[in-house]
Amino acid sequence: KILRNVSNDMDLFTITGQGWHFVKYLGPAVCVVGPDCRSERNQARVMAGPTYQGIFPKVATLPPSVQHCIWMVSVPLLYPRLEAVESLAGAVATGKKVVNTSYNILGKVTSSVAGVVGGKDVVAQGFTQVKKAVGKSGLMGNVLNQFGEIDIAEILKDMWTHDSKDLERTYFIRTLQGISQQKGIRMTFLSGDVNCAGAGLVHDPTHPSDHKTMYQVITSPIVAQPASNYILKLLHNNKSLYVPQNGHKSNHEVSDSKEDMMEIFHTDASGSARELKKLMGRRNYVAVVAYDPETVAGGPGGVGGSQYAGSIINGGQQQQQQQGLQKLSLAVDFVVQGDGAFTAPTKYGPVIVPHLEFGR
Repeated sequence: KILRNVSNDMDLFTITGQGWHFVKYLGPAVCVVGPDCRSERNQARVMAGPTYQGIFPKVATLPPSVQHCIWMVSVPLLYPRLEAVESLAGAVATGKKVVNTSYNILGKVTSSVAGVVGGKDVVAQGFTQVKKAVGKSGLMGNVLNQFGEIDIAEILKDMWTHDSKDLERTYFIRTLQGISQQKGIRMTFLSGDVNCAGAGLVHDPTHPSDHKTMYQVITSPIVAQPASNYILKLLHNNKSLYVPQNGHKSNHEVSDSKEDMMEIFHTDASGSARELKKLMGRRNYVAVVAYDPETVAGGPGGVGGSQYAGSIINGGQQQQQQQGLQKLSLAVDFVVQGDGAFTAPTKYGPVIVPHLEFGR
C-alpha cells in the first residue's frame, strides 16, 4: 500500500499492479534493472505483455551516461538445452501416472483378497516397491533427485528456454538488441537458480561485439546443493543454437544471433583438469567491477594508479567532469568454493563484458 501511494519510481514500481520491478544506478555508467519474473508467471509466460511495454521505455530513456545495463533475471535467458531430458521426463511423468493409477486399483483389490488368506501386508509392500521403481528413487531417480522432490518436467517448464516461453524469450532478446543499438548500451543478464556457474553470450559471429552481443552471467548455487556431473554432462552438448527473428519459433536455423557458452573452467578447484569447461557444479558467487581498459594500468586518466575507472572510485566524479566519461567495460570474476570447509576458494575469470560503441 505504501509503494502504491508513491508517485515516483525511485523505489519499487508496478505496471500491472501484480509484479514489482526496480531500476537502480551503480554510478552514472552502470544501471541495474530488476524485473519481477515471478508474480505474473504462469504455464505460458514469465511476464505479462503490458509489463514489457512499461519497462522497455524506461530502459530506452536511460540517461546518456549509462553504458551498461545489467538485467537481474532469476533464471538464465541463455542456457544449454535439455531437450532429451525434457522429452524423457514428459514420457516418464505420463508413465508414472499410469503405473500409479493401475497399481493403486489393482493393489487394493489384490490386497483385499490376500487379506482373507493372511498375506495382505506382503502384497501391499510388493506393489509399493513396483511404484518406487518407476518413481523418484527408481527409473528416473538420478535425474529427478537433482531437482528436489518434484517432477523435473515442471522445473524445465520454468526455464526461459522451454518451448512454452520461446516466443516471449525471443521478443525479450530482440527488443533489447534494438534498444542497445539505439542507445549504445551493452546489455548483460545476471541469473542463477540452476545450481551451476557459467557465462554465455548471444552474438553475431560476423560482427563481433556489436549491439547484438549480450552476455549471460550465471551464479548458482550459493547455499543449495550443486548440480551433479550427470546433469552437467547433458548440458555440455555441442548443438548450435540461434535466436530467430521476432515473432518466429526457434528452429535453430542460422541467424544473426548465435548462442554460445564460454569455456572458462579449465581446471577444477582441486587443481585437476576438467572435461566440462562451460559449467561448474560448485557453490559460487561473482564479483563484477567496472573499469576503463585504457587506464587499467594507472596511466593517463587513471585514478591514483588504481585499475578501476573514476566512476566507481570515491571522488571520481570530479575527474569525470574534467575529462569526460570513460568507456567502461565490466570484469566478472567467479569465486568458487573448494573441497573442504577450510579450503581457499578459487577464482575464475575475468569474463570481460566490453563497452559498446554508439551506433554499432
